[in-house]
Amino acid sequence: RKILLLAALLSTSVFAQSQNGLGISQFDNNGKLIFPDNIDRWIVMGAGLGSDYAEEAFNAENPGIIGVVQMEPTAYDFFLTNGQYADGTMFYLTFYNSEIKSEPQVQGFVQGDVGGREIHLIDKSRYIDGRAFFMFNVEQQQASTALPPGNDCVVCHNQHGQFDGTFTQFYPAMRAHIAEK
Repeated sequence: RKILLLAALLSTSVFAQSQNGLGISQFDNNGKLIFPDNIDRWIVMGAGLGSDYAEEAFNAENPGIIGVVQMEPTAYDFFLTNGQYADGTMFYLTFYNSEIKSEPQVQGFVQGDVGGREIHLIDKSRYIDGRAFFMFNVEQQQASTALPPGNDCVVCHNQHGQFDGTFTQFYPAMRAHIAEK
């Protein structure tokens, strides 16, 4: 009987959390998303070299940016437990300039200075597109207004994202979990 009650409470809690959001995204009085202060603790989902939005073909001599995608830990735990995203799930994408360093490595590229930052917030109750994208200033942490509904980011994610508008096909940490579901 205690087990049934506990299972009922847990499933109600999970349902409530997915319906009411994770409560991790914070907004200022103007409705702007406040840049999270614990981003260094977020889980790395994947990285790509040269996968910026350049028109010209990939050039191995000058590969462009290194994009690193991280996911907020509470949202990741929810995803692992439930196989879906709760409202309030956030992904953080940092665009680093690629740099060639010779010491101590012999060849290759490393992450240089940050060239751009964005947060992809999944929230079906808050946004008409079910998600919103926020661009943040490189020099300082600040609050950001969502890009307008129907923007290129939303369209691309909805068309090409493998799982619920996210590019999990590029996230080794998530691929196995999606395959299991």
